[in-house]
Amino acid sequence: MASALDTIAHVVLPNLMKLKGAATLVSAIERRDTSPFAQVWQQTGVAHTPQVIAKEKNDYRIGVMSLPAPKEMGEAYMCAFVAKKNDAAITRYFTLEHDYVLATKQNKTVLCEREGQRTAKKGDGPPITGDFQTDATAFVDALMEVISPTKVNPNRSY
Repeated sequence: MASALDTIAHVVLPNLMKLKGAATLVSAIERRDTSPFAQVWQQTGVAHTPQVIAKEKNDYRIGVMSLPAPKEMGEAYMCAFVAKKNDAAITRYFTLEHDYVLATKQNKTVLCEREGQRTAKKGDGPPITGDFQTDATAFVDALMEVISPTKVNPNRSY
């Protein structure tokens, strides 16, 4: 059974983005206004005060929000709402998820994107340092590599 944090990251927040629109959520994050997300924490009973940061890269506005610290594999450290500047119809939703490699017995992160009703792994994510600003910037850089790649990855299908 999915945990509350898993449900928030993979069902509740993507649905909120569909209802309110990514541009609206990114605008709120740009103002450092977390009130559009307040009902998520109230209705799920999860105590969390999210940290937010907004970035602009190329033609995209990106709002990054911290999530409660993951305890299980597949739970997310943070999520990103992506809106194209001049085209409100182009939106994307990414998560930076916790993973564990049994062979090396080490934690790592995985960059994932919501595609319709499923979540697709897009590759390894940046390591978590514990500093939200640093981690959010690295997360944005990693997701921008998925949106508009600057280098060829032989393990990725384009």
